[in-house]
Amino acid sequence: MTTELDGLYFPEALRWHEGELWFSDMFDSRVVRWSPGKTAETVIDADSGCPTVPGGLGWLTPDHDPMGRGALLVVDCEGRRILALRDGQLSVHADLGDHFAFPANDMHVDSDGTAWVGSYGFDPEGEELVPSALVRVDPTGRMRGTSQRFVFPNGCERDQAGRLVVAETFADCVSLWDESTDSRDVIALAPGSGPDGISIAADGVIYVALAFARQLVAVSPIDTTARIVYSPPAITVGPGAGPLACYDCAVEPSGRRIAVALASADEELAERVPTGRIVLLDLP
Repeated sequence: MTTELDGLYFPEALRWHEGELWFSDMFDSRVVRWSPGKTAETVIDADSGCPTVPGGLGWLTPDHDPMGRGALLVVDCEGRRILALRDGQLSVHADLGDHFAFPANDMHVDSDGTAWVGSYGFDPEGEELVPSALVRVDPTGRMRGTSQRFVFPNGCERDQAGRLVVAETFADCVSLWDESTDSRDVIALAPGSGPDGISIAADGVIYVALAFARQLVAVSPIDTTARIVYSPPAITVGPGAGPLACYDCAVEPSGRRIAVALASADEELAERVPTGRIVLLDLP
């Protein structure tokens, strides 16, 4: 059984929070929350200060928010900043410009409010691949670079062992990094598959949205063979006709379903035509 939300442009940064699915519609300059079965609600858009290209999302709880109110954190990809939304007002949480020469990307926020943010690290339109570091941002907005380098770090999440699991889109792998020991394991994926967003289930299985292979796969850290979970059907008619790619995913806290973000595999087309959609799939 599937549940679907359509009419989107480029949904990314899927996060379950208090029973709702939050996401950035990157090419429509808005952050949205959706309770499946109900109408989606725009939280911020261009008129209310949303970045032109919003990216990763996360939350500060009141206990860890320096202002004591709790906040939604939003990556401003082109502005290379993290913004904080409190009571309908946006402010700069961290300016990443001294750390990133290229656009910011996705972000994971720990339960204590520490954020880990990645950057493109290079221009993927023709430049040589250049590994780059994540930036650690504490709840007060103080920043520092990290030791490891990743090739286009994208989806990022912490696993049950406490490691940061990072999708490296142009290295076709998922890295599992323990920052306390600076040790790192790597799960190789098929060449040219383009791992983008990830989500980790309670049993440790890592679900990976493969943007270039246009699939959702599941990988166990023990048996690292990728198992295909879902391949979206193409759009067959209309201005958005063509194959759909998988760009992100998020396992529901209950573990019964997974949300998968889809849009045209042709990103230039996805900027012009609302090919984007989110499907909710039952998990075995």
